[in-house]
Amino acid sequence: MLAFVVGVAAAYGALVFRIGVGKIQEVSFGFSLEEFILEAGGLPWWQIVAVPATGGLLVGLVLKFAHGGQRAHTITHVIEASALRGGRMSLKDGMVSTVVHIMSLGFGSSTGREGPVVHLGATLGAWLSERLGFDRSQSRTLLACGVAAATGSLFNAPVAGAVFAIELIVGNLSLKAGAPIFVAAVTGTAIGRFYFGDAPAFTVPAKELISLWEFPAFVLLGVICAAVAIVFMRAIFIVESTVEKIKLPIWLQPVCGGLLIGAIGVFLPQILGVGYLTTDAALRAEFGLQLLLFLIAAKIAAVAISIGFGFGGGVFSPSLFLGAMVGGAFGIIAGGIFPDLFSGVAAYALIGTAALAGAVVGAPLAAIFIIFELTGSSTLTVAVMVSTVVASVVIHQFYARSFFHRQLANLGINLTGGHDQALLRNLFVGAVMRRQYAVIESLGDIELVHARLHESPDGEVYVLGDNGAVRAVISYADVDEAMMNAEDGAPLDAAAIGQPLVDVLLPDDNLESAQQKIAAAGRTNLPVVRDRESMAICGVIGELDMARAYNRACCACAPKSTPEPGQGAALKTRIEP
Repeated sequence: MLAFVVGVAAAYGALVFRIGVGKIQEVSFGFSLEEFILEAGGLPWWQIVAVPATGGLLVGLVLKFAHGGQRAHTITHVIEASALRGGRMSLKDGMVSTVVHIMSLGFGSSTGREGPVVHLGATLGAWLSERLGFDRSQSRTLLACGVAAATGSLFNAPVAGAVFAIELIVGNLSLKAGAPIFVAAVTGTAIGRFYFGDAPAFTVPAKELISLWEFPAFVLLGVICAAVAIVFMRAIFIVESTVEKIKLPIWLQPVCGGLLIGAIGVFLPQILGVGYLTTDAALRAEFGLQLLLFLIAAKIAAVAISIGFGFGGGVFSPSLFLGAMVGGAFGIIAGGIFPDLFSGVAAYALIGTAALAGAVVGAPLAAIFIIFELTGSSTLTVAVMVSTVVASVVIHQFYARSFFHRQLANLGINLTGGHDQALLRNLFVGAVMRRQYAVIESLGDIELVHARLHESPDGEVYVLGDNGAVRAVISYADVDEAMMNAEDGAPLDAAAIGQPLVDVLLPDDNLESAQQKIAAAGRTNLPVVRDRESMAICGVIGELDMARAYNRACCACAPKSTPEPGQGAALKTRIEP
């Protein structure tokens, strides 16, 4: 029932989003970019430059005064919320981000609408789960329901919407989570069809493969799509880092970006907006090789500028756009070389669309299902699978799991190895360690050691050297053995009877590495030192402490705090004891 409710909310959110973008475009350009392809000479050059610049000013002001100087949130924040915050998201940030995305696309930002709509659907699901007091598992499921419904309503593809949510957000498939997600995806798709008809997002000619000898070409196309995807993603991050170094005010960044986008749009206005109609034309093989190559370069530059300078929008639509252009260009070249073993430019454009988009967003299965639902051709889907899998493997091996995971990695968040393991990886020793521990100088008597052991919360005493560095650890067993061998009245050398420390931990070690070091040392606890030079003890952490912190993070989803100097990278999850 709740999955149905979230599906309805996400679908109507997507509806409002699409209408809002169209209305702004009608005012700013004179027509909707989703209904007409803007060609060179269609509008005065000054209007093409002025519209994105004016929109950039409005976007910058919203970011400064309504969003705390932050950029608009996207799918990256949904993945982080699912992995590290138990499905919790801010409704206010979600709504402000949605306004930024609508304004950005309405004024011609060269980005996509899928990411913003998915973020909106996830925000609505997260808000409902928080109001109902759901636990981590239930909250993540409702968040994924919003993602599935939004994706299904946009593409008229319920299976692809559900698979996208499971593959990218949930990370695993179970009946408990999968059934609600499919209910939400079907609900969102049904509402989308009611308002926009049951026609697919793209009009793709029916195509079948001519020869099995084409499969080497599909493998090569996958490699080329991966290479273009890497260039595409790197361009975005390069522009972002350059803008940060320039230190432009947040309100001024989108203005400068809008001027640059408009300058490109004067010569190739097809890059403005989402670009569905241009992608559709490429899938019907309406463009020549020269125009396809120009559009590839221009779109990469325009998207990098749009995102790098603070405009809203996502990367999925641009990935579809680039994939269609790369596939179309490859098809023209391949058809010229092997005309008798050639399924047509349109077929290669379609295959390139799935390969490049699946590689960029890290959801190859969803991309394959989207193409299958768009075409209904199982034969062509086999070719799509080959190119998409090859492109995704190349991206994963040589760059990152996806654009979103690379964004998270740049923020110090590593999600490789699964969401649960990522939670351990993003909890840190300095936030979890106990500051109650017992220490003793090297020389002392048996009574003092016994007293320290009695005071210790875990039955261990850490031996300090002359310079205050931790040298060894003493347990009751060590003391019993020393008492049997010691002479009456002789002073006890604590360092000699203690067990030498194989390893120690630092405050900015994560719990995953701490877990591995404790296991390798064969102990249940390890001391935490301020630095390896002084070896001055500042805390203790054990297996039980880590288990409690993990459970607390799963259930309470404590918010992140700004780390102290020396406590690791930014955006670390801090769990208070």
